Amino acid sequence: MSANKPDQPKPKPYQSQGDQSLPQPPIMALPAFCTPRILLITLLLGFGLALLLAIAPGVAEDRWIRLGTTSWFVAWVTLITVGVLCALQKPLCRLPRHWLLVVVMSILLIVTSIISILAYQSLTRLGWNPFESQFAFLLHNQAIASVVGGMGIWIFSLHWAKTRRVTAQTKAELDALHARIRPHFLFNSLNTVAALIDTDPKAAEAAVMDLASIFRAALHAGDTASLEDELALTRRYLALERWRLGPRLVVEWVLPKDPLPAITLPILTIQPLVENAVRYAVERSFEPCTIRIECLVGDQAISLLIDNPVIMDTQPPARDGNGISLQNIRDRLALMFGDRASLRTGVIDAHFRVKLVLPRPKADEMQG
Repeated sequence: MSANKPDQPKPKPYQSQGDQSLPQPPIMALPAFCTPRILLITLLLGFGLALLLAIAPGVAEDRWIRLGTTSWFVAWVTLITVGVLCALQKPLCRLPRHWLLVVVMSILLIVTSIISILAYQSLTRLGWNPFESQFAFLLHNQAIASVVGGMGIWIFSLHWAKTRRVTAQTKAELDALHARIRPHFLFNSLNTVAALIDTDPKAAEAAVMDLASIFRAALHAGDTASLEDELALTRRYLALERWRLGPRLVVEWVLPKDPLPAITLPILTIQPLVENAVRYAVERSFEPCTIRIECLVGDQAISLLIDNPVIMDTQPPARDGNGISLQNIRDRLALMFGDRASLRTGVIDAHFRVKLVLPRPKADEMQG
C-alpha cells in the first residue's frame, strides 16, 4: 500500500445545508405560468372551449361569427388571467391550499367580468345585436368561467396530489441512501488509516477527517449542498483514495479562476461520478491513470465534465462503492431542477465521459 503524501491542498470541511431538504415542496406549487409551454397549452384549451361553444346546438347567430367572437373573448381572458397568475406566482405559492384555490378562482372571475363588460360594450357599438342584456351576458360568462375553472382546479388538484406522493416516495428513497454505503469502502479506508498511523500520524488524522466528511454527506442524502462544497467533498474523497492507490491515481482539475456561482444541488451528485471513474479506470489499471475534472461556467448553465480512460477488465471492481447509481442521480436532479438539468454519459475515443449540466439560478430566484 502506497503512503505517498497527497499533493492536493487540504480542502475546507464539507458542510451540508441540512435545512434545505430537497424533496420538501411548498405548501402547493402552481404551474410555471410564465413559460411558453404552459401559455400555449392554455390558449389551445381556450380555443377548444370556444369551438365547443360555437358548435353547440341552439345557437341563433352564424357559427363562424360566434367562433370568432368567442375565440377573441376567450383569448383575452386566458392571456390576462395567466399574466396575473404569472406575476403573483411567488406570493400565491405561500398560501394554504384552500385559500390558493379561492384566490385563483376569484382572479378568473374578476378577469372574466371585466372582459365581459368591455366586450359587450365594444361589440354593441360595432353593430352587434345582442340577444340578452349586459347583466345576463355577464352572468352567462361567469357561469361558463366557473365551470371551466372548477374543472381546471380539480384536474390540478389531482396532479398535485400525485406529485406529493411521488415526492414522498423520493424522499423515502433519499433517506435510505445512508444505509446503502457498502462495507468494503469503509474497510479499505480504515485499513489505509491503520497503515498511516505508524508512518504518518498527521496523514492518518487527515484521512479520518476525509472519511468522516464522506459519511456525513451520505447520512444527509436528502439535503442539498453548494457546488463549492460538492467539489470540496470530491477532493476529500480523492485525497483519501490516493493513500490507497498511490501513483496510479492522477487527477487533473480544470476549474475557472473566478469563484463559482452560488448554486445548490443534491448532496452526493459529483462525488459518485468521480468514484465511478476510480472504480472502473484507476482500480483496473496497473499504470498511472488520469481522471480529468473540468468545470465550464456559461451564462445560462454550469457544465461539469469528468473524463477517464476505458480500461478493459473481465474482473469486477474491487469494491461496491456507495451504491448511488447514475439513474438515482438523474432522478434527484429532475426532482430539483426539472428538465433544466441533465446527466449524460458516453464513450468517445476510448475515454468514458460524463457531462453534468446544472442551470444557473436567475436573479429573482437568488433574491427569493
